[in-house]
Amino acid sequence: PRSTLFPYTTLFRSALMAWKQRIARVLLAVSLLHITAFATENATGRYYVAFLRPDPARTHLTKEEGDRIFAAHMANIHKMANDGVLVSAGPFEDTPTTISGIFVFKVDSLATAEKIAAQDPTVVEHRNTVDVHAWEGPPGIGEEYRRLHKLDPKTPENMQVHPFCMVFHGPNWDTSQQRQAALMQGHVRNIEQLKSQGKLGAAGRMENSGDLAGLVIFKPMQDDEARKLMEADPAVKAGVLRVEYHRWWSSDHVLPW
Repeated sequence: PRSTLFPYTTLFRSALMAWKQRIARVLLAVSLLHITAFATENATGRYYVAFLRPDPARTHLTKEEGDRIFAAHMANIHKMANDGVLVSAGPFEDTPTTISGIFVFKVDSLATAEKIAAQDPTVVEHRNTVDVHAWEGPPGIGEEYRRLHKLDPKTPENMQVHPFCMVFHGPNWDTSQQRQAALMQGHVRNIEQLKSQGKLGAAGRMENSGDLAGLVIFKPMQDDEARKLMEADPAVKAGVLRVEYHRWWSSDHVLPW
């Protein structure tokens, strides 16, 4: 009788729903592993990106004080590079300024990167605060730059602006959704396509950085073009990911792609 079968039918439906949810989680895990594999395949190890942000406690400086701190900041950049711990650095050009610039370190741990970043004169003098994140970037950041400048110290810097995209979990991020797995796989394919088209300088996922999921750094191009390319990403279009856009100055031959 139907009344007798009802409890078993309910149990079957519950089990089926649980099975579907489990499959969705597995598919998303596979998708995220795909992203990790893509990042790891293109990485020789973990980098640490230090974001220098304007300190809310900044006070007005005289020109002499500003020049002194800037000179010390530049001297520290050269020292970190000569010590082999800094592979890239450069200021941001945003309006309004939310990030002053970044350091990209190749060191043994997050704690080491945080310690080095905290010793920068702009941080010591309370001009900037700093937060550091582990980044699975591509191999060879800074290697060609160092090779060329070792051959000829007068190699031009030729600094240019790169659209710098910080990719966060979006408002529709939900690890339980099966559809999200397909969207994230589409995101990976989109990054691979942009790389193959020669539009990217570097990209990779962040590790244990909360909602900050990854970085996508374009080669020099118009901001509108980079924004259009990122907005076409299937995961961005669906609100699974959101993008924060910045403008980063970097020398030639620093980024490996």
